[in-house]
Parts: sequence; C-alpha cells; structure tokens
Amino acid sequence: MSNPLHEFLEELEDLVEEPELMAESTHKTAEHIFLWLRNSLVAAAALLFILSFFLHHIHSLLRGIGYLCGMLAYLAEFGMLTDGFTHKVPHKELFMVYCFGPLYLLLGLAYLLE
Repeated sequence: MSNPLHEFLEELEDLVEEPELMAESTHKTAEHIFLWLRNSLVAAAALLFILSFFLHHIHSLLRGIGYLCGMLAYLAEFGMLTDGFTHKVPHKELFMVYCFGPLYLLLGLAYLLE
C-alpha cells in the first residue's frame, strides 16, 4: 500500500528539481541557478499577492512588486528553456514567456505608479 504523503513529497521534489530538464542541460550549474531563482521568485510573488489581500493600505505596492517578481521569474524560465540563453527554442514553446513577461512588467509598473 502506498503512502500518500510520500507520493506527494516525491511529486513536489520532481516539480522543484525538474530532473528531466536538468538531464538535457549542457550548463547544469546555470540551470540550477535559474531553477532556484524561478522558484524563489514565484514563491515571493505568491506571498506578496496573498499579503496584499490583508494589508489594504499597501496593496498596490505589494501587487506591483509581486508582478515584477513574476516578470523576473519568466526571465529565469526563459534562461532555463534556452539552456542558459545558448540554444534557439521555437517561438511556440516560448509564447507564454514572450507574452506574460512584458505584461507582468507593465502590470507591476501600473500598480507601483497607482
């Protein structure tokens, strides 16, 4: 009989470490840095958005910084997908990075200027 907690922790480890992506990488150190940076920025953005619901007096500041963290996370994702900016990747695989990276930048600036 399988342990659900153990299975969840294994899935979480695969999500955080992305072993398939790392196996294909030629720049493993850079990939680990991009992966760590992306995951940290996503966690920071999530925390800032959650806090913005409770801290009404600074919600625009928190959301602005959250969106900028999201934009930087997409930049780190771009670095991961292009193997440290060294491989050309088809545009259809980078569509979200191309669309949401600049969009998050604009949203972050809009909230900070509010």
